[in-house]
Amino acid sequence: MNDIIEKAKQHFEKVIKEQLKRVEQLKREENWIDYSKLQPIIIGIIGGDGIGPEISKHAKRIFEFLLEDEEKKGKVELRVIEGLTIENRAKAMKAIPDNILNEIKKCHVLLKGPTTTPRKGDKWPNIESANVMMRQELDLFANVRPVKVSELNIDWMFFRENT
Repeated sequence: MNDIIEKAKQHFEKVIKEQLKRVEQLKREENWIDYSKLQPIIIGIIGGDGIGPEISKHAKRIFEFLLEDEEKKGKVELRVIEGLTIENRAKAMKAIPDNILNEIKKCHVLLKGPTTTPRKGDKWPNIESANVMMRQELDLFANVRPVKVSELNIDWMFFRENT
């Protein structure tokens, strides 16, 4: 058992060191963003499709409540980005249409609702997942998925490396 734990420690130590090195490299790049100096921090809210717009609408209300003071002081700006729907993506034959991707890239932080990924046999053309394209275009390191089931005493956080 101790051998397994030791191997895991060594593996994760290597991953963490690699990522810390990557952060230092990113800080040296000309497009590095120091969020502590930004004003305003632009938070993009993307509805997506299906249930996404409804979920995002309520998340926006919560953000507005929690960030009310920061918005008034000009420290935070909430920006709704429309159009990342399967209909628009199919029409453009792109995972993320160029005009929407440009708007996404103007934001510092994103909250994105669910988006449809076409599957074999459905009515949509075979286009790449918007999530995959976003991870690639924005060089997103990790997909973080919390799982909480109180009645089973489960409170887990899954991190899936994307890069």
